[in-house]
Amino acid sequence: MIRKHENEIINFFECNQTNAKAERLNGKINPFISNNYGIRDKDFALYRIANYFS
Repeated sequence: MIRKHENEIINFFECNQTNAKAERLNGKINPFISNNYGIRDKDFALYRIANYFS
């Protein structure tokens, strides 16, 4: 498992960067999408997501 994620582990120690912000945003978007399942207008849905998270 360590060898599989070796690049990410080394990146953390060299640059002190993680993907925590992206994971948190994904964690917020998924419940929003599940609560609004069935929206037919995708442009409107993306507009609502942009306003919700801005």
